[in-house]
Amino acid sequence: MQWDPKKFVGNSIFADGAGAVVGGAAPAAAEIGWRVAASGSCLLPDSADAMRWTIGDHGFEMELSPRVPDLIRQHLRPWFEPWLGRQGLALADIGCWAVHPGGPRILTAVEESLGLGPEALGVSREVLAEYGNMSSPTVLFILERLRERQAPRPCVMLGFGPGLMAEAALFV
Repeated sequence: MQWDPKKFVGNSIFADGAGAVVGGAAPAAAEIGWRVAASGSCLLPDSADAMRWTIGDHGFEMELSPRVPDLIRQHLRPWFEPWLGRQGLALADIGCWAVHPGGPRILTAVEESLGLGPEALGVSREVLAEYGNMSSPTVLFILERLRERQAPRPCVMLGFGPGLMAEAALFV
């Protein structure tokens, strides 16, 4: 691996973390009170080069474009609102949010795109401040806090991945 300031910054914002989900059939989920009701994903337009992961001889190499927050700001809501509508819900119906904090600018872009106040993503910001971006497990840390605090549902979990993909899960 060669010295590349962009890759150094991208890799340095990640922390170590591990998480797991134990799932069960609907009756078991009802006992804990949180159930996945729907999931969806969307490749955001004009974003193929915005986030890339390459697996090489020295592990993962991540490339992040500075356009990622702008792409989220511009394209998240046009996909998300109709997806939420197909679940019989509107933005105002969502009780809590578990948004993967790729970084502060990602959280701000989600807030601006969906018209959310900063308090809506408070738990996402807490986890980012305390643990950093732990890649995929980060949303599980957020979801755990929301469950512990008995946050109101429905809950939407959002994350972003290579491509730039937006991924959503609805918990009721």
